[in-house]
Amino acid sequence: MNKTTKNEQLSKRGLLERVARMYYVLGMNQQAIADQLEVGRSSVARFLNEAREEGIVQFHIQSRVDKSRNSQIEQQLHEIYRMRDVVVLKNNQSSINSFETLVVQYLNSILPFQGSIGLGWGKTLYSVGQYMHLAESRPNLKVVQLSGSSGGKENVVPASRNIQTWAQAIDAQAFFLPAPAIVEKPESKDMFLQNESIRNVYEEIKKVDMAIVGIGHTKESSTILQAGLVHGLTSEDLESHNVGDVIFHFYNEKGEFSFQELSDRVIGASPTDFMRIPIRIGIAYGDSKQLAIRGALEGGIVNLLITDENTANLLV
Repeated sequence: MNKTTKNEQLSKRGLLERVARMYYVLGMNQQAIADQLEVGRSSVARFLNEAREEGIVQFHIQSRVDKSRNSQIEQQLHEIYRMRDVVVLKNNQSSINSFETLVVQYLNSILPFQGSIGLGWGKTLYSVGQYMHLAESRPNLKVVQLSGSSGGKENVVPASRNIQTWAQAIDAQAFFLPAPAIVEKPESKDMFLQNESIRNVYEEIKKVDMAIVGIGHTKESSTILQAGLVHGLTSEDLESHNVGDVIFHFYNEKGEFSFQELSDRVIGASPTDFMRIPIRIGIAYGDSKQLAIRGALEGGIVNLLITDENTANLLV
């Protein structure tokens, strides 16, 4: 880095610190700051956002969940991956279901009361759904299925069951995607998309502001292999170029989507659709998912992570 570039960065940081103090400490509104600095109000808003992204401004919101969180590891993960938020739940909880209940307590503080959220598949989300009744009712909220179902294998790959469980628990509106999660060939997908009810759910997917998904791995015990959703697919096929997946879209260690042939056969949100969703929450933990979670964070596939202490230690 040359001297000029370094001085420019120091100067920019000084400006961000000044704007942050004027707004958060002195209580000045954005227009007043803009007048003082002789810049546009939109520039002030951008500076405040950059100050948060650079870690100059950090928020701490006191809540009941705080005592169950490991803030030290959360800070380390945030510095590495620059997420919107990271929740690391301590392991030394007394209740056997403490992870799920604490996840629900946190989600209750961020879930919108109107609009729509997209929900992925998997046993982790289903387990959390069993405790969603602890959250507040949200009758004006839509819960949209992000990928198709597994038919008779819902006990292995809960998808539509997740939508039903979550929506009933918080009195929300359920939007099911009445189609298989993965079809034999892309041409079959086109046929399903001709169905009006499926097209309507696709339109709802495009309106989703928040996605909540599990993170899958590529080992022999992965859900997609255990359920036999793709004929002839092996762990060797998956592990050759991938480390994990969200809603059946696989990615590599850099967080780059890397199995386009399979993604083309998935009925539901495409990788592009998913990455357009502003808030993408991943709920995952376990030694087997370390590489998958790391890849998802490296590529920003999820920008808010909820995990446990053991997994977080592996990530840092």
